[in-house]
Amino acid sequence: MTYWSSILICFLPTALLLAAHWSHRPVFGAWTTVLSGAGALAVGITVGLFFPAGQKAVLAFNLVYAGALLLFAAWQVTRKRELFWQNVLILLAAVTWGRTPVVLSLSSTHVINTALLLNLANVAAALLACALLSWLLCRVLAEMRRSARGLLLAATVLTLLTPLSGNIVLASMRLQILELGKSNLSYAAKTTNLDNFTPYALLAWTGLALLAYFASRLVPRRRHWLAQTDLIARRIAEAAYRRTRVSLLVNLLLALSMLGCKLYWDLVASRPPTLSKATTVQMRADDTIRLPLAPLMNGDLHRFAWVSDDGRLVRFFIINRQEGRVSPAVVFDACLLCGDKGYVQSGDQVICVGCGVYMFKPSIGKPGGCNPVPLENWKVEGEDVVIAKTSLEAGLQLFNTVLTIEVTDPVSGKKLTNTTAAHRYNYATKTYFFVDEASLNAFRDDPEKYIGAARRSPAAPSSAEPKEDGAANPRNAAAPEGEAP
Repeated sequence: MTYWSSILICFLPTALLLAAHWSHRPVFGAWTTVLSGAGALAVGITVGLFFPAGQKAVLAFNLVYAGALLLFAAWQVTRKRELFWQNVLILLAAVTWGRTPVVLSLSSTHVINTALLLNLANVAAALLACALLSWLLCRVLAEMRRSARGLLLAATVLTLLTPLSGNIVLASMRLQILELGKSNLSYAAKTTNLDNFTPYALLAWTGLALLAYFASRLVPRRRHWLAQTDLIARRIAEAAYRRTRVSLLVNLLLALSMLGCKLYWDLVASRPPTLSKATTVQMRADDTIRLPLAPLMNGDLHRFAWVSDDGRLVRFFIINRQEGRVSPAVVFDACLLCGDKGYVQSGDQVICVGCGVYMFKPSIGKPGGCNPVPLENWKVEGEDVVIAKTSLEAGLQLFNTVLTIEVTDPVSGKKLTNTTAAHRYNYATKTYFFVDEASLNAFRDDPEKYIGAARRSPAAPSSAEPKEDGAANPRNAAAPEGEAP
């Protein structure tokens, strides 16, 4: 769906503009029109792939595109037959699409494979859908008044010019042509993000045009058909009505299909995968966590969370790497490249949420790349997986989530929360919190005097804050649930 979305953003405006363009002028032969457009498409994509990355080139292209749209709109007062504007619009749209990163994702290799063929088929299908809509809409507009064609043309040009103007302002500010002021920044920020919403606006204009066609052509032709008493005249009127209805329905179905593809991409396919709920575990008196081994050997990703003394949430997961063998891997739910976005499972592969890299289960536990950071010094002891507190503390810097927990000032004995404490102090791998500077100084001068009083079991998250799912059983954790693909 990513290719459909990108094609609709770049080529749907051109489809509507050409529909209005050809609806009131003589057309060329089908092969001449198709081959001419295909040539412009190929040239445009090639130019886009090698387009310079500098801001001067970006500004020049956006100015040319905006100027071409305005000249094209002015040209519509004529009825001359020519292919020039068709080729110009297709060329500019193709350059825009060729500059998008999605083109480089057509294949991850330099050979022709199944993935490349499927991706090219998606691109071709999306381009054909835009071409078919342009042709069918052209036939509809040809039967409507000139004012209806003019309104669709003006709405499409305005929809396309809005994000283009924002890109022009942004490039001008980067080149210091325009002042880096609040108003310019605000305008660029509000308009450059409209590209993704362009297909929705264009499909809305298409829907309005079809609604006008329904009211001005379909309804009168139905009435005319039903009013006929002569048999021959009635059949002619019925045929005209049915052609109008088919044309309207096909245009509507095609527009709705495009809308469905765009909505599916924006609401479902483009969303990052969601992490499964983590089972909260607590540290035992001997500063270890024990998890029963048997439930973890089903090949699923089992996610856990431990809250450190300072409230930082540390996630890790356990997965059995080889089917039929006890081969667990215990790793942090984070990587050195993408941070703590985490991992999800899809079949026999584990996916990094941050960058989408797929990893086979046998590679989990090995360092490097987007592999999860290995958790050191864990062991299988009897029927349990045993993880030391020091091993989890080694991954504290990998995670950013801090929960609110209740802590005790070791000097005054007062209760407070870690997120509101005025002072904190790290001593002997543990963080202590204080209500005031006097308590902090007293502890800093003689920590061992207060260590015994400060020892406590790890605090659970405050009821005022969201808790991670799962509760600790006598063996430190609830029975973990496997992750769904």
